[in-house]
Amino acid sequence: MSVIFRTVERPSDPRVENSPKKYFPQLITLGQSVDLAFIAQKMQDRSSLSIGDIKSTMQNFVEKLKEQLLEGKTVNIAGLGVFMLAAKSKGEEKADDITAKSVESVRICFQANRELKITKVATRAGERLDLVSLDDYLKGKVTIGDGSDKPSGGGSVGDENDNPLG
Repeated sequence: MSVIFRTVERPSDPRVENSPKKYFPQLITLGQSVDLAFIAQKMQDRSSLSIGDIKSTMQNFVEKLKEQLLEGKTVNIAGLGVFMLAAKSKGEEKADDITAKSVESVRICFQANRELKITKVATRAGERLDLVSLDDYLKGKVTIGDGSDKPSGGGSVGDENDNPLG
């Protein structure tokens, strides 16, 4: 599997004013994001279930996942990861000043289990991550997959410093 990156310049520590600039790899997503129907189709190829059964099961999973999170539980799915809620607030000087109103927003966080984590070194060829520079890709020096993937304005960009917990 290949993932394309581009090189970007930004402050080495964005929290420090006038910190020296460095160059970082920034991962690029090719094409549009996939949806539930696409994933269901891919799963149906390896299952005796119908696409409708798979979609229904996945939709029910999402409903029940949210339900459990709203009950204050974490949800640990073996082979996938742990889902949990996290609160955002400005903080207070004294502990006694913290109330439910201190919470500005709540988000769902996800921490991948070891089985799902992606590394640059893998024992199985299908799980190996190859990083390819955008310049080499655009110059035709390398191809991705079957060669049908092309950079698209519909993709998204992330980098190694992005926090997976949001």
